[in-house]
Amino acid sequence: MHDQRRLPLTTSRTRVWQDTAAESLLGGAVGLIALTAINPLVLAANQWLADVVPGVDPVVTMLALVVILTAGLVLGGIGLKAQARRVAIQRTQFARADVPAASSAQAEA
Repeated sequence: MHDQRRLPLTTSRTRVWQDTAAESLLGGAVGLIALTAINPLVLAANQWLADVVPGVDPVVTMLALVVILTAGLVLGGIGLKAQARRVAIQRTQFARADVPAASSAQAEA
């Protein structure tokens, strides 16, 4: 009755430096969001923002900064993950192109 096909749990794609950088950016975004839960830190940030931008409510300023920084980190992470996928696919294609050439050279010998 049920379709038994399952997706593989892991992929065989090789990891490149862009993967690590992307995961660091995404971790930074999570860390930034987590920092907003620390009340003394938020209070200090609000007081500092009230001094820096006196005409705007510091909570609004902090909210805008958190949204902009989080969006930048997430979009940067997504961009690096996409680049990592392209690089890994190119490496796989180059590796596959090298394998038949080596085997045909052994067959001729």
